[in-house]
Amino acid sequence: MKKYCLHIIALAAICLFSCKKEDDLNKPLVGLGGDTWAKTALDNWIYNTFTKPYNLEVKYRWDGTELDPTKTLVPPDSSRVRPLMEMVNSAWIAPYVAEKGADFIKMYSPKQYMLVGSVEYNTGGTVKLGEAEGGFRVTLYNVNNFDKTNRANVQQVLKTIHHEFTHILHQTVEIPKEYPLLTGGGYTSDWNNQTLTQGLALGFISQYARAAPNEDFAEMVSIMLTQGRGGYETLLRTSGTNVTVLRQKENIVVSYFKQTWGIDFTSLQTKVQKDLNSYSKSLAFAQIGFSKAFSQITINPALVGEQSDKFNTAWETAKANFMKASSSALYALESINIVFPTATTMQLKVNFRATAGTNSGNLFTGTYTYNVTANTTAETNTFAYASADANGTALSAAAKPLTDYFSGAFAMKYFYTQDVKVEYGGLQKADDATSFTFGILNL
Repeated sequence: MKKYCLHIIALAAICLFSCKKEDDLNKPLVGLGGDTWAKTALDNWIYNTFTKPYNLEVKYRWDGTELDPTKTLVPPDSSRVRPLMEMVNSAWIAPYVAEKGADFIKMYSPKQYMLVGSVEYNTGGTVKLGEAEGGFRVTLYNVNNFDKTNRANVQQVLKTIHHEFTHILHQTVEIPKEYPLLTGGGYTSDWNNQTLTQGLALGFISQYARAAPNEDFAEMVSIMLTQGRGGYETLLRTSGTNVTVLRQKENIVVSYFKQTWGIDFTSLQTKVQKDLNSYSKSLAFAQIGFSKAFSQITINPALVGEQSDKFNTAWETAKANFMKASSSALYALESINIVFPTATTMQLKVNFRATAGTNSGNLFTGTYTYNVTANTTAETNTFAYASADANGTALSAAAKPLTDYFSGAFAMKYFYTQDVKVEYGGLQKADDATSFTFGILNL
């Protein structure tokens, strides 16, 4: 027994001697704080883009002391950090700065972004994509799956960012008291076991919106901003949706941003969508047309400028033609409507006003109908002229520059004028990116 104990003591002494000889016990353990790093090009870019102008820190190096030790998490891939944070800057910070100035972000933005490579799994079977801690820090999970060209992926991350920032705003100024009353009986801690269909029927924009009134409000804001008007209107067209209640919530959101923060929500939404469309695939083909979010476009170059030269040529030629179309009356071309009454037809409605003669002051419309062939792979619609109504037939020669222009294949597009206040919809020639027209989108 004594011999066995001596062997143990001897072994311990050898181990202790080995540790003293080979290990530096004063060396900090990586991931437990106190680490130092040489600055990289990424660090310098983060400093100049976020820290210097907005006093906002971005932490992407692993620091286990600031995360839940009971969760299995992985560090972010540094190659995904800049693309992600470029999107944060252009689709969250820049739109707010354009609406309210840099001081707004300096005052109300979180002071730190913590990036985590994986999602965090919750015990109830859900995953955590982000969280805000008292308005100081926002943690973004799932960084390693970020793909800037994948619109759904970008929208998911951006929704988390706008959701958490909305919490900061309503923690500063509370949401209107009437908001929770609209669906007071629908909130539940068991939200993750409820379906989206059930939520929409009650007037909730998402499943998570049922968790609590503040979550509901943050979901409305973040979904309206990241899905855009087209995506939001598409969601409202879902069968069984309580559109009345969601419109009431929408109005409160828009009013809250305007009255509390002096922010035009539509303009903010437009700026977010313009940015998303600059690096990820637009959903215009799926959102403009028959039985889609928008079934009509009103085009008036006098009100919405920056049309293409090729369309303007057709417009001005037709405008001159209308002025001399009749010996007994003068007609002024005012606007056109692109209407999709069925899945296989498009109507070009040419609106003109009599400026002389017995009908002076009256507005008339000539309707020209086209057959539509949709190419879902190329996401184009080909229009083939088919017929005209009585007014259209009477003025077919005058309208010919326009009826000719709208013959052929077109891609549906979203357009933005220089002020980026409104998202417009329109058409671009499939084989000529320099030939396009656009106007106001109507439901």
